Amino acid sequence: MGVDASSWTAEVPSSVSGLQGSPFVIPCSFNYSKPEKKPSEFTGIWFKDKNEIIYHPDSSKISQDYKGRTELVGDVRQKDCSLKIDPLHCSDKGPFTFRIEIKDHDKYLYKDNTVSIAVSSSPDAPSLHSGIPSVQSQQLPNGQWEVTSSLTFTPSSTDHNQSLVCTAAYTGGGETTKTLKTLNVKYAPVDVKVKGVSSVKEGDSVELRCSSDSNPAAHNYRWHNSRGPLPTTGPTLTLENVTRLTEALYCTAINTEGQGQSSPLKLNVEYPPEIKVGSACTSDISMVTCLCIVNLEPPGTVEWSLPAEPLPTLPSTRLERYGSVTMVTLQRALGFSETIHCHASNTQGNATLSFTVPTNDKMSMLYVSIGIAALVVVVILVPMSACRLNKKGGRSHSDQPVASIQDMDAAKCASSDPSTSRKEQKDTSSEILTNYYTNNHLYGNMEAEEDGDPFECDGEDDSVYGNV
Repeated sequence: MGVDASSWTAEVPSSVSGLQGSPFVIPCSFNYSKPEKKPSEFTGIWFKDKNEIIYHPDSSKISQDYKGRTELVGDVRQKDCSLKIDPLHCSDKGPFTFRIEIKDHDKYLYKDNTVSIAVSSSPDAPSLHSGIPSVQSQQLPNGQWEVTSSLTFTPSSTDHNQSLVCTAAYTGGGETTKTLKTLNVKYAPVDVKVKGVSSVKEGDSVELRCSSDSNPAAHNYRWHNSRGPLPTTGPTLTLENVTRLTEALYCTAINTEGQGQSSPLKLNVEYPPEIKVGSACTSDISMVTCLCIVNLEPPGTVEWSLPAEPLPTLPSTRLERYGSVTMVTLQRALGFSETIHCHASNTQGNATLSFTVPTNDKMSMLYVSIGIAALVVVVILVPMSACRLNKKGGRSHSDQPVASIQDMDAAKCASSDPSTSRKEQKDTSSEILTNYYTNNHLYGNMEAEEDGDPFECDGEDDSVYGNV
């Protein structure tokens, strides 16, 4: 596509380890070339082996093995493409690749930035960070010695509540003794999560809870969405009258050592189908095309049917899904019906809209109208052309009545007969009739001889429109 690849970069680990049956997150960030205007829509997609879709905003496109197990926890508008797999299966080894599609800008597959997962069936044994040991010996009175061993290391949150063991081995009899110490490591909140129901019906209330891993425990919480902070400061947030426009929520947990923020939680708000403006039937010369646009969540069925009992269902010509919007198209030969229904349903309800289908009679009337319009144009154009004729002869008869059709026919025949006696006429073609667009006679008569009848017709074709 001619994309400047130097602007399209991604940062992902090439290989990571995960525990089978546990949630797993692939950290991911990406960049793209600067668009001419601010993008309005981003679509993040994850692939396995470059052709199997494991995540897509349209769940119908996701591979069956990954449906309900993958979630884009990162906000692609903020260049965060982190993917969550829950639970992790032993077959989730990858390689996995991310693709971004930016509306009205470009698309790119980061095929050089793949991720592989080493899936283990049991967790690794905990271990302390490597430290610097030191041993000091000091002679005490009465011939005794005191040996001191010190270990210096930097602890992390994973070392909290772990046992540190010091073992002393004595020479001679080979006896040993051990002393155990449980570590108490203080750290700021990590693994901050927003927990609650995954789906909620529009108009209902929902309760969300913020959790975190910290030592000491978090003593304060802040909630916010993309527009700013919310008034709640406790670990629980209650949202009243949830709508499909409810934004993604974040939680920040705070303790004496610092703070940590959760990934965004976007509620899956369910609502009954709504058939949108723009749904209609149109036609051309021989074909009727009907389009039904439905907004619904969760996805359901959208079908066409005829107005009969029982309702016979017509198969759709094409079905497309864009997030919560489903578009179904039906194409049939003109005249198959005068009315058709679009019926949509999901777990939250249903909706039906009737369409008036253009018929053959309506198209026939259209053709008749077109024919009449064309005839009017011809009738108008013919006299306008006649107005531009030249006078012939030295005497004008523009003040005389227009000749009849028979006279015109006779004039045509006489003018084509070489035996007809006519005086030589002077060419006055530059003298253009000036009485068009006036109330005078529109058609000027041709000049004829005063003696004799030059318009006689002897057996010639008289179907000529004279006077022109």
